Amino acid sequence: MATRGWGKTEINPLVGAVVVKNGHIVGRGFHRKLGEAHAEVCALIEAGRNAKDSTLYVNLEPCCITGRTPPCVEEILKAEIRRVVIGMDDPNPKVNGRGRMFLRENGIEVTCGVLEKEARTLNRWYEKYITSGLPYIIVKIASSEDGRITGFKDKYITSFSSRRLVHSIRSRVGAVLVGINTILKDDPFLTDRLVGRHNPTRIVLDPHLKIPLNSNFLKDDARRIVITGENNDQEKIEKLRNIGAEMIFLKGDYYPLEVVFEELGKREIGSILVEGGGILFSQILEKNLYDELIIFVAPQIIGSGIDFLRENSLDLDNMPLEKIGEDRLYYVYRNN
Repeated sequence: MATRGWGKTEINPLVGAVVVKNGHIVGRGFHRKLGEAHAEVCALIEAGRNAKDSTLYVNLEPCCITGRTPPCVEEILKAEIRRVVIGMDDPNPKVNGRGRMFLRENGIEVTCGVLEKEARTLNRWYEKYITSGLPYIIVKIASSEDGRITGFKDKYITSFSSRRLVHSIRSRVGAVLVGINTILKDDPFLTDRLVGRHNPTRIVLDPHLKIPLNSNFLKDDARRIVITGENNDQEKIEKLRNIGAEMIFLKGDYYPLEVVFEELGKREIGSILVEGGGILFSQILEKNLYDELIIFVAPQIIGSGIDFLRENSLDLDNMPLEKIGEDRLYYVYRNN
């Protein structure tokens, strides 16, 4: 139930809830969108009068604070739920155990920590953002067999299956980030065109404001953010604003990525897929600023250029391997 909210909950967690009475499911709900009702409330509404003396199962501790919506614990109390089974405590410092304590103090039986590992994996992006204010960073690299990330004869080096997976990840994250050279060279859309669930915010690091006004990056009505210098072409800055682009101004020609990610976190970007290019990848890898690393290796030999994987000390032999289409997929969680 919780995964139905992928791409829509933004900085909020993925939450699903099920109401069970006498061995039968009488209510289901999930958090559909930031600002809308939480999963527990949706499930209780569907359950109606059947909620009385029932058990509520939810993957994240019910909230006890007023944010964009009222506290869920009060709605649970009103519904006369007998028992609540929780996957994990809410890592939000304003909640973190207080929700289940409220329920217990009001006579509701609470069981916590059921399938906790799965619950934490599901909301690992949320947990990082809500505790640090920093977005969860996923780096996606597509490479040839000999470690090259450029110099391909065709636009795509990876298989359709690999590209579909990338689009699926785009549909889930809050934003996609690239450097300006990727825009100038490839003119990418950076949208979810193969899954069709959700188009993320698009972000470009562009110190000298080289982005073409007719680039695919700027098309459609998705949120677009250009990070640049405040002393650049004021007329172009105004044109970008007129077509709906948000501007983040930083000083100098080099932007420390720690500062970039902090600024994006302040703007409620909770998760980012970094898609290029090589300079941006190297800076993130050098400083260990990523949370997940995804490397697609296509069965092609380029034969010229720099072996990017070796230059950045990416030893694939020590990484978990999967097959996807014709490609090899390496998936690494940095904190594991």
